[in-house]
Amino acid sequence: WNWQSARHAMAPCYVPPRGRGPWRTARAGCRACSVRAKAAKRENANANASTSASTSTGTSGTSSNGTRGHRDNGQKEKASFQLCRTDGFTCETQSAHMANGVVQFEGPSAHHHMLVWKTRPQTVLLLKKRGRALLWHLKDVALFLRNELSLRVIVEREVGEEVENMPELSFVETFNKAEVSQLPSLVDFVVCLGGDGVVLHASRLFPKAVPPIMSFHLGSLGFLASHKPEDYKKDLMSVCSSCLESPLSGTFVTLRMRLSVQVLHKGVPIPGKEYQVLNEVCLDRGSNPYLSMIECYERNRLITKVQGDGVLLATPTGSTAYSLAAGGSIVHPSVPAILFTPICPHSLSFRPVLLPDSAEIELKVPDDARSSAWVSFDGKSREQLQNGDSIQVSMSEYPMPSINKRDQTDDWFNSLVRCLRWNERQEQEPLPEFDEHSDSVWESGHF
Repeated sequence: WNWQSARHAMAPCYVPPRGRGPWRTARAGCRACSVRAKAAKRENANANASTSASTSTGTSGTSSNGTRGHRDNGQKEKASFQLCRTDGFTCETQSAHMANGVVQFEGPSAHHHMLVWKTRPQTVLLLKKRGRALLWHLKDVALFLRNELSLRVIVEREVGEEVENMPELSFVETFNKAEVSQLPSLVDFVVCLGGDGVVLHASRLFPKAVPPIMSFHLGSLGFLASHKPEDYKKDLMSVCSSCLESPLSGTFVTLRMRLSVQVLHKGVPIPGKEYQVLNEVCLDRGSNPYLSMIECYERNRLITKVQGDGVLLATPTGSTAYSLAAGGSIVHPSVPAILFTPICPHSLSFRPVLLPDSAEIELKVPDDARSSAWVSFDGKSREQLQNGDSIQVSMSEYPMPSINKRDQTDDWFNSLVRCLRWNERQEQEPLPEFDEHSDSVWESGHF
């Protein structure tokens, strides 16, 4: 077994025609192809001879001695094949899209998901946006969670200091920065009061597995907050009552893909510089007067160089955020894709593209670049990248489950219309009826 024999086993060599002669399928200097071509020629000759002999005996295929002969029309058995699922480094022997020698899909790759509790939830993390504006909303929700649903309520330390003077909220618990790593093992689900910023903050609190997040629209935009604040009692009761005994009464959730980003210095990963991004990672020129020069690699292959203000790598959830303002496409959160969106590129042909979620991207500041670059993660933790530094971006294995009001598609379209006024216009009126007794449409009054 060697590379050349394996190559010829997969496909024949191809040589373009010379002059006006016929196309050749065997390379002159290739012994394997020459042997195979001669064998194929002999098989074709034998098949033609058999066909001619069969035809000469008549259409009935009866031989001279009166016996029924075998008709050979030159058709061979169809070759079989298989699909191997691979990421470029490892492969599986059989793909799920192969059945009985036929390539087919068993169904759509994206499915609806429902949240069904095996055991009743015990602990909830209650978050709100900064300030005292939503303090009374937090009080009502916390009392309902405690008194009606018998849940343990945990809030951030800043919120705990704000409610110290409220004796009715003495049951709430707090945590500090050192205890953040213990939240995944304590919290059953998260309730957010505010806008999209609170949801992004909740995502940052869980660098690995994220509990289900339920967000109530109490902010300025609230694209990710699909629940109305006046319905908090009904919605919270519905979530906590979705038990295993009645799975069809569960709550729909959207598994929002996140990006895993690692910062590297001269090709070496920097400890403690790994981030989980829900919206986008942005690499831009910052305050430098020069264009950004950013090399973009996919699995160590250079795919392009960005010359402009910068570039965004966004999730489908982040497609309605910074990427949308930079001219990127609007993508449903269940689509498995990574958005590659340039920021003010110095090229008319540089358009945003969608990459598969299996892509592994590296954005690097070249060694000979005129200036450094700046990187930010969901608009936070902004830091400078010097020449030779880079970031590696891939799909995170820990998505963020967001609890839907209805289902993932209905909530998404409602947010598009509510927040972005998507496709809102005055409807076209029907054609007026023509009055045959009037000389013109103006006299009939239909205009």
